[in-house]
Amino acid sequence: MTTATTNPTRDVLTQQEAESRAARVSNVSYQLSISLTRGSPTYRGDVTIHFGDSGTGDLFLDLRGRTIETLTVNGADVAPNWTGYRLTLPGEALAPVNTVHLVYENEYDHTGDGLHQFVDPEDGQEYIYTNFEPYEAHRLFPCFDQPDIKATYDLSVETPGEWVVIANGRQTNTESRGDSRALHTFEKTKPFSTYLMAMVAGPYHAFHDEHNGLPLGLFCRESMVKHIDIDELFTLTKQGMDFFQEFFAYPYPFGKYDQVWVPEFNPGAMENVAAVTHHENYIFRDPPTENQRRTRAETVLHEMAHMWFGNLVTMKWWNDLWLNESFATYMSFLALTGATRFTDAWKAFNSDIKSWAYRQDQLVTTHPIAGTVDDTDQTFLNFDGITYGKGASVLKQLVAAIGLDAFREGMRRYFQRYQFGNATLDQFLDTLGEGAGRDLRAWAKVWLETPSLNTIGASWESDGARITQMSVSQTAPAEYPTLRPHHIEIGLIREDNGALTAEAIAADVDGAETEIPDARGKAAPQLVFPNYNDHAYAKIKLDDASVAYVRGNLDRITDPLLRQSLWSSLWDMVRDQQLTSTDFLALAGDKVRAEHDLSLVQSIIDRCLGALGRYVPDSKRDASFHAFFEVARAALQAAAAGDEQITWARALIGSAVTPDDLAYVTRIADGDITIAGLNLDQDMRWGIAVKNVGYGVPGARERIAAERERDPSDRGQRNQLRADAAEPSAEVKTAAWERFTTEGYGSLALNSAAMSGFHWYPQKDLLAPYTERFFADVRPVFEGHTKEYASAFFHNLFPGYRVEQAVLDRSERLLADTGDDNLLLTRMLREGNDDLVRAIKCRAFAEG
Repeated sequence: MTTATTNPTRDVLTQQEAESRAARVSNVSYQLSISLTRGSPTYRGDVTIHFGDSGTGDLFLDLRGRTIETLTVNGADVAPNWTGYRLTLPGEALAPVNTVHLVYENEYDHTGDGLHQFVDPEDGQEYIYTNFEPYEAHRLFPCFDQPDIKATYDLSVETPGEWVVIANGRQTNTESRGDSRALHTFEKTKPFSTYLMAMVAGPYHAFHDEHNGLPLGLFCRESMVKHIDIDELFTLTKQGMDFFQEFFAYPYPFGKYDQVWVPEFNPGAMENVAAVTHHENYIFRDPPTENQRRTRAETVLHEMAHMWFGNLVTMKWWNDLWLNESFATYMSFLALTGATRFTDAWKAFNSDIKSWAYRQDQLVTTHPIAGTVDDTDQTFLNFDGITYGKGASVLKQLVAAIGLDAFREGMRRYFQRYQFGNATLDQFLDTLGEGAGRDLRAWAKVWLETPSLNTIGASWESDGARITQMSVSQTAPAEYPTLRPHHIEIGLIREDNGALTAEAIAADVDGAETEIPDARGKAAPQLVFPNYNDHAYAKIKLDDASVAYVRGNLDRITDPLLRQSLWSSLWDMVRDQQLTSTDFLALAGDKVRAEHDLSLVQSIIDRCLGALGRYVPDSKRDASFHAFFEVARAALQAAAAGDEQITWARALIGSAVTPDDLAYVTRIADGDITIAGLNLDQDMRWGIAVKNVGYGVPGARERIAAERERDPSDRGQRNQLRADAAEPSAEVKTAAWERFTTEGYGSLALNSAAMSGFHWYPQKDLLAPYTERFFADVRPVFEGHTKEYASAFFHNLFPGYRVEQAVLDRSERLLADTGDDNLLLTRMLREGNDDLVRAIKCRAFAEG
């Protein structure tokens, strides 16, 4: 038996190593047997790997584990040369065709990655699942863990007798074993990348259906069965299958399609071949709004799009991660609007996807969409708004420029040409260019290989009745001066006998200034918006007359996408210190009650709460919060039962910070104040209860105990931990910080929950020592814990709630000391500091 020789916390694969290994390894297959025992902290594995080797010298497998019991190479016993994550096969033992056999034991993971183990606190049942992107498959089994060494998988899993197992292939047999055990075997799969392999096991509840002969499965744990809405999920799945198979002219390639909702999951979902895993937040324990249902539908369709783009054809290396995710995001919105009831989803694309991209692209850490990714650690950094949001926005603009038919034709060629293989960005662009009949390399150079974004604005003159001249200007930040081509529509909004009309002028903008001759002679507008229908990826600068008109008439504009775009432009003005946060809040308070598109209402509320938390000066904080609370209270009292009430009830709770306002929402929870049709759901009740703790309200601990009794689930467990850390007590804070920096609370989900309860604005004096404690402890945490744990520590405990120059100065000193020694910490410090700089400027601007 061999154990690891070094600490595997620096488990990383470089692109150069991956390219060298891919050049010599071929025809890989894995025969994998896993044995799972209820209640055990470990599991056992037995794997046989067949592969061709065209090279010479040593070759390494990736394997992160506990012990290796047996290792044979081509029938000969070999003493393992193993670092704990890299297993070196001696060159003298290798041949052109090889068989490697290992027997090993490993510990379960509790980070949401690798092979994650979870015990349901509600009923004690145990659930297991895998999550491997980008570089975690070798936590389960030894493999060549990189996307361009595809393989087939022949899996069998031994489990307790009543457990269900879901994997990439169809299950072929379940054989009863002694001692209430069962052996589950699965058909050999088609070739795909290691990060897409899946194994899910436990007493999952199964729902089955089929669609045109394709078996469909939905799975969740037993305690969630009462919440899952099977009919809607099967309907979405069938609609998506029909849409993608027709659009790509390529049948679904993997034989069956299962979706599993799993606990303590890190991402929203993961596109494992034929066995998609979803975050349990998409099983709604409380009544969801239509916005929540649309967001879930987008996730379902996003992962389904990956079955073709990402799984059937896969990127060679992680520098094309953006293309994988951006394509799936764009296609999911295309399917939402083309195949489901969510026909207005492009508004959500603007408010959610583009807003995420715009924010990320204006940070100091902005990067090209397609850039160099030297190793798997850098891949971890690039799961961001540029990879998902900007890439999808740019694809949307490209499709607008070349036409949907050309895009569709290019994609059909792509899947036929590279099916079950790997492809690069250049190969994608070439096939897309064939469909469009044009070379897309020049487009790619300025859009994909340069960072940051442009700002577009329109200027115009009139003779009082008609436009005499119009031009569109384009600017770029001084540090990223690239100007790009934009295909836009310029919206001309006019008053016409008391009603508003809109006319769009199509234009191709390139360079610093573009004349728009088609605008000459048009009736003079009251408002000009140079990104009508939201095709362009750019910030929009409104001219002064348009800003004045919007501030007085925004609620009169009938086009909901235009209203959404205008609100986005106003928010950009706040962030750029062109409109004060308090003026934005006053405008929102005046206009939002007249807004009946609830997705837009939610977007406005989110921005108001963001402004209140970050951009309003401390001297105006309580008054501004209370003013918005009154807006929410009036809206809630007038709201129709259902989504509208839910939306405003959440806003009311979120804005309750003054003693009287917090007391008001607490009385609603206690039933002392009733609002017709409103029943607070459990998430709302937890929000009120935990706020009571953080704000030091008498009786708060008893309230938490009552809610925990009401909600014995894992959600209740996490909220209990959040409340525990929120206690305004020096002793509690000391004990919590000690656990954060040492052994933690168990799983990553539990650690994140506890950390999220630590910082509270009214506890600023009590928490003052933890500003320095954070900067002293953060580097050791990053050096001694997993990337996932370190990220949770930073995002929850960085003292950014203190919008103060002293905090920024201390963080800048740590950044200077860290340099390139820890790229993950450096990036997070840079982004945290960038946010602080902006918040400090916005507060000073609003202070006047």
